[in-house]
Formats: sequence, C-alpha cells, structure tokens
Amino acid sequence: MQKLRRIRHSIASSGLLRTLADLANQTLAIRALAYDAEADDAFDRRHGTDTSGSVQTDQLGIDNAALRDKAIRYLPSPPRVTRWMLHAAGVRPADFTFVDLGCGKGRVLLLAAQLPFRAVVGVDISAELCAVARRNADLCQATSRSRIEVRTADATQLDFPDGNLLIHMYHPFDPELTVRVFERLGASLAQSPRKVVVGYLLYTAAVPAVQAAFARIPWLRRMRYEHSVTGQYDWLFYANDVAD
Repeated sequence: MQKLRRIRHSIASSGLLRTLADLANQTLAIRALAYDAEADDAFDRRHGTDTSGSVQTDQLGIDNAALRDKAIRYLPSPPRVTRWMLHAAGVRPADFTFVDLGCGKGRVLLLAAQLPFRAVVGVDISAELCAVARRNADLCQATSRSRIEVRTADATQLDFPDGNLLIHMYHPFDPELTVRVFERLGASLAQSPRKVVVGYLLYTAAVPAVQAAFARIPWLRRMRYEHSVTGQYDWLFYANDVAD
C-alpha cells in the first residue's frame, strides 16, 4: 500500500510519463531516463526567464561563513511539482500571503503568482540570486495575479508579513536554521495570531533531520507526508491550529 501511495503521489505531482520513467530508472537502471532538474530549461524557454541551472553555496555571495556553511545549493523544482503543492496545501489564496524561504531565482514565486494570493514574497540571503529573481518577476508581473516582492534577507531575522501565511521551502538551509526561523515566527504569533501552513519539499534522505527540527516547534503539527517514487521530490506539510 505504501508503494502504491508513492506511485499515486508521483503521478499527481510529476505526471504519468515522468513517473513511468522514474520507475523504469529504478527497476532497469536506465539512467538516460532520469530527470535532470539542472538541465530542464523548458520553463525559461516558454517565459523568457532565467530560473534553471544550479548555483553552489560558494557562488551565492554569502559573506557570513557560518551562514554560508548552512546554506544548500540553489536548484529549481519542476513547475508541476510546485503546482501540485499549491493545490495540495488546501488554502484559499485570497486569504493568504505566499512566502518562499530560499527563493533563489524565483521560479516558485512566478508559479505562485499565477494564483490570486494577497502577495507573493520571496526571501533569500543571496543578493545575486535575489537580483535574478527580481528581473524574472518584472518579466512576468504583467501576467501575474499576485504582486511579487523579493527580499534579500537572513531568514532567521525575517519579520514575516501580517495575515495568514503559506510558507514554501525547498530544503533551503540546515534544519537548525529552520528551528530558528520558526521560533521567531512563533513569537510573533503570540502578538498576532494567524494561520500558518508550511509546504516543505525535500529528498527522502533529509526527511529524518527535517522532521526532528519541526518536532522542536511545538505550535506546528505535521499534517501529511508524501513520498515520491525516486525520493527526489518528497513533501512534508505542517500547520498550526488557528482556525481559518
């Protein structure tokens, strides 16, 4: 049953053909069928943007060595994986601000802005990546349904927007920093209660450490875990108990 659920999730979030290729790659070791996120520039060719490729942590322009060591390289997620999350999160966009922690070049922001969120906010410590994300947002703003804002900031020092929040994370930094981010947010909730939903994208090997980090955040509880066929695009969902 567990394997069947993984297959169903992969079909829903990645598509039938991609899932079949992933299964073939697993069982027959046909490496040519494996998905390569770095090489997938279909989104950029369609929109004239620059969101593909990867950027290693030593190329992010982070001056603080301690924070640089806890950063994780930029790698874009497939558009369909993001769109699946936006639907699966179960929120009404008009009632929420979307926040992408570790937004990188901003592909997730562009996809989220296709929905009518109160606002779409990207946060990244890399000024270089934020500059790219702003250029991409400018290219797509005319056709977006949400206003896009990109902030160059240390997420552990971030003052989150007011109102309900849908927070997206694609395993952007060390789980220890995740605890600090949500401890700060939790303190603000005492002054301004609101709904918080977290969609966390990660690979299976990182799940134990990330779950352990969120277990230290008492005001959030795990809502669901979706395990993909390859373990490349798993999702953890968390939320607090404030009523919508």
